[in-house]
Amino acid sequence: MADISLQRNHNFGVDTGKEKLSRLVNKFQQSNPSMIDRIDWNADKTGADAEGKHFKAQFTLTAAQVKVEIELKGFAAKMAKGIVQSKLEKTVGEEFPV
Repeated sequence: MADISLQRNHNFGVDTGKEKLSRLVNKFQQSNPSMIDRIDWNADKTGADAEGKHFKAQFTLTAAQVKVEIELKGFAAKMAKGIVQSKLEKTVGEEFPV
């Protein structure tokens, strides 16, 4: 079960959405590169799974929605939930504005 779940509707379509999702995942990776062990994209680049020392994340794109779910691992990560969620909302908002 995700500790943080963020869904945002969009009107970009799949092709533009994939470009935006790629930038979103890159920003996620660049924000804390030492915390991320791997990022695996699905074949059509509409989804990615990321895993690190203190989390698992899933990024999913459809023609009308982007969704990010993060499972925090460990007490310290769960204590930082508010900070992580705030940063995530800001980053998603940059690529998929309301």
